[in-house]
Amino acid sequence: MLTREENELLTRTGPGTPMGEVMRRYWLPALLSDELAAPDCPPVRVRLLGEDLVAFRDSEGRVGLLDEFCAHRRASLFFGRNEECGLRCIYHGWKYDVEGRIVDTPVEPENSMIRHHVRQTAYPCHEVNGVVFTYMGPKAKVPPLPNLPCVALPAAQVCIGSKFLNECNWLQGLEGDCDSTHSAYLHRREDGRAEIARPRMNRPTTDVEVTAWGVRGATMYPADDTTNQVRTNVFVVPCVGNVPVGRTVEGPMSLIHTIWQVPRDDETVWRFDFMLDLSGPLDASYQRSYHHNREELGPDFRKYANRGNNYLIDREKQRLGLVYSGVDAGFHVQDACVTESMGPITDRSREHLGIGDMQVAAMRQFLLKVIRDVQGGQEPPAIGDPGVLDDFYLINAMLPKSAPWKLAEDRATIDAR
Repeated sequence: MLTREENELLTRTGPGTPMGEVMRRYWLPALLSDELAAPDCPPVRVRLLGEDLVAFRDSEGRVGLLDEFCAHRRASLFFGRNEECGLRCIYHGWKYDVEGRIVDTPVEPENSMIRHHVRQTAYPCHEVNGVVFTYMGPKAKVPPLPNLPCVALPAAQVCIGSKFLNECNWLQGLEGDCDSTHSAYLHRREDGRAEIARPRMNRPTTDVEVTAWGVRGATMYPADDTTNQVRTNVFVVPCVGNVPVGRTVEGPMSLIHTIWQVPRDDETVWRFDFMLDLSGPLDASYQRSYHHNREELGPDFRKYANRGNNYLIDREKQRLGLVYSGVDAGFHVQDACVTESMGPITDRSREHLGIGDMQVAAMRQFLLKVIRDVQGGQEPPAIGDPGVLDDFYLINAMLPKSAPWKLAEDRATIDAR
């Protein structure tokens, strides 16, 4: 449980807020590369950390991310003309390059100096594995791109399924990604046998490990009298959840589902889903499955199964146990059903946490410490050092109950790339 003051600290990410200042010190996914399909294509609106922005791909293929509103008279640059390596406002013709420099002011005298002392807010962008990442913090402190597998691996080993617009605070989504035990209920689906509708499972045990870059949570599920299934969920600062998917056919577990929960504003979040294989090129079936996710979304990335239609819940499937939750529109919709049902920003002062919430509680305390450290003038963790994630790994393995979970050899590590 958090105090209301702590909850406010963690959930507010707009300009000038403590958590917002932390978020702005990291590279964050801003949009999918294919939203800007070709040079000089139409610009797109992007809302990120409470800021209204516009993205465009210039004539040379570079991506710019600018304040949406023209520095001249504040007209929206979304309606601008994307031409000849710049975005031109349709109101008076002011034109900006990807770095926010004014390159033309056609209604001003030729010797006007305005272009030399006015600059449009622009954030640097970097494209990798189908996603445009941006950095919105101090220009003097731009860090390297994160050494996460979804960024560091070759494109053949990474699939970006899509992004989803979810109507809740970013932290609600992230906490779901770092909660292993909900999978046995929320994501359960079976064959309709009556006993499945009310599953009984051996109670798991949990443990957490706080690292320099986040929190690794381990859940041990009893498989029999002598063996546990060990499964880890991994949080990486500032808003990244990582889940082990399973094993490859001929080798150890190497598949990872990575989810970024990037605040759009305080009451909506962009969820970016990556599937990756640390051992080699990603199997085509995963590529097809992930791209299928886009068929479940409208052009604004809102889910067709959403809060307005109760996520198309099927009470008969729920009753029979075919789909334990009754929500049969994919894991991401099931996740959204519960996190959005909490309200735009849940009041964590009214919660009652249990042992199974150890990783969620540790993650909150980790983030509160990061906020305090940054407020005190320290650098945020896991930036600037390319080796900081050397001990990043996930586990999905069978292990003797007498053995510590950290001894599991069947793990997915960043070193596998």
